[in-house]
Formats: sequence, structure tokens, C-alpha cells
Amino acid sequence: MTQSDPAVHPGLQSQRDEPHVYSFHGCCLSSTIALRSLAPWPESQSGIAPQITLELGETPSSLPCVLWSSPFIEIGADHSALVHMDAVARFWLPGGLDAGIRIIIQPSPSAQPFEIETILLGSVAGILLHQRGLLPLHASCVALGSHAIAISGPSASGKSALAAALVCRGATMLADDLCVINDEGHTIHAVSNTSHACLWPDVMDQLEIPKDLRRPTRAGHGGQEHGKHSVSMHASEQNVWPLRHLVRLSSSNLIAAPQLEPLRGLTSVFPQKELLYQPNIGNLFGNRALEFRLLTSLARHTSISSLRRTRVLDDLNQCADLILSAVSVGA
Repeated sequence: MTQSDPAVHPGLQSQRDEPHVYSFHGCCLSSTIALRSLAPWPESQSGIAPQITLELGETPSSLPCVLWSSPFIEIGADHSALVHMDAVARFWLPGGLDAGIRIIIQPSPSAQPFEIETILLGSVAGILLHQRGLLPLHASCVALGSHAIAISGPSASGKSALAAALVCRGATMLADDLCVINDEGHTIHAVSNTSHACLWPDVMDQLEIPKDLRRPTRAGHGGQEHGKHSVSMHASEQNVWPLRHLVRLSSSNLIAAPQLEPLRGLTSVFPQKELLYQPNIGNLFGNRALEFRLLTSLARHTSISSLRRTRVLDDLNQCADLILSAVSVGA
């Protein structure tokens, strides 16, 4: 992949003197580029120094001492990380004393800003959160009333679609695909991050989202009929919400209608591979004890259910109604 000079990349307006300041999974992020999916850092907390900085700059082509790698990710022995996506960008997360506090992006000349943001708020964010010793669920999350509902599951299981369906019924969007939890005060909390959801066109059609509100997430997906698109939804101004319900999604060809069943005990949070976001990377960073503590607390303090879908898009509204009914009964 040929990289561009980050200082002159077309479409990315770097503001070195007055950076943008955003709320990023409860942290204050200072960025030299604009990010459309993140909320501004609250003015009431303007005195807080940025905890994470994001900038354009030169990145290594590979890490010097690789502890683990996949086709697109390298993890270094010093807890550094490199995410390299052909035709988009390289994202370098330094290790050592800078682990969890810096992101350097070197874009490809042909990369579009929305492509860079899609990867940044997905895989790159997941790695950074593990660097910071936080536990991200592979889940979308909404707020309803005074509590949060998280919807977890493997890729393509319908997390974002179901969260969007709940927003259409009055909920507030907190996080899409990646949701940080903590257990401060012996209560599990979900941390809000974005008001945007990435959805397939057929889901947007089902939810009657106007086409002029749909934004592409990858180049070549500019037509509304192709690829996932991002849409801004009703957002929250509150950063932290008590997490009362967790719904674990799966799908089956053997059922005629969606089924919601309660899960109890420690088995409700296992297997954790489909519940957590990139858990193998968190383990490489030494977060196994944190993972066990928070999952145990999650099983103890949160209502957890299994929702089996029918693999048919038409069951989306049924699934949303099942969740709302369960939340109402448990309130």
C-alpha cells in the first residue's frame, strides 16, 4: 500500500492549532481531524485535559517485535499495535508509556475520510480500549428510560439493526458494535460513545430511514443499494448509564418466530468469545483478570437473555417488541 503525506492528504483537514475535542467511550479525545460520528466533549468538562490524542503522521510499515498478528493487525511485545488496511490507512498505536493514549494515522492517497473513520471506530478503538485496561463488549447499546440495554452477538447477527429498531421505538443510541462496561459502585454501567449506527440498506428500508440521511462507510458504496451505510440517530448527552439488560443474539433456521429466554448464573456470560470485542488482544495486554471480574459482576447484577432470531429480516420488529416487553416486565 502506498501511503500519502499525512500533512497534505486530500479530504482530511488537519487542525494542529485548535484540535477537535470529542467524547470517546467516556474519555476525552483530542483529534487533528474531524470525526462525524463522535459527540463533542461536554463544555461542562472543558477543564479536563485530553486523555487520548489522534493525529496524522508517519507510521511504521511493521512492528519490530511482533507478539501476535492477523492479516490486518500486529500486536507488539511492548503492547503497541499496528492496523494496516489496504487502500485506506495504517493506524499505529504506540506501546510503552504511550500505550492507550496515542493514535497516529497515515492514510492512503485514495482513502476517503469516512473509510478512515469506520476503521478507527471499529478495530482500532477496540485495541486502544484494551490498551487502556477497559473491557469492550461486542455489542450495540441503547438507553431506555433510566437504564441501558446492550445487544451482543457475533458479526452480522443484527446488533446494530436491533438497536436501531429500539431507537425507532423511543430509545436513545449509546454505542454501535463496541460498548465499554465498568462496575463502579457495584453496578454495571455502559459508557456511551456514538449516535451513529452502521446498517445494511435493507435494514434501513425496513426501518423507513430516508435515503438522504444515509452516508457510505466504504468507498464504492456511495449508491444506496450497496454496502453498509451510517445514519445519525437520537443521541444521549449522558456519558454513563446503569446497564440493566443484556441480550445475546443468535439465529436459527429451525424456529418459526424469534424466541427470548432468560439466562442465569455464570453460564449466561460464557462462551465469552462472542460477548467480548477481540478478547484475545485483551488477554495479550494482561486483561484476563479484569475480564473475569467484570463478567462475573455482569452475570450477578444484570438481567441477561438469549434472543434467537429466524434469519429473516422481517422478524426485526418482533425482536424489538420482545425486548421491550421483557424490559417492561423486569422494570
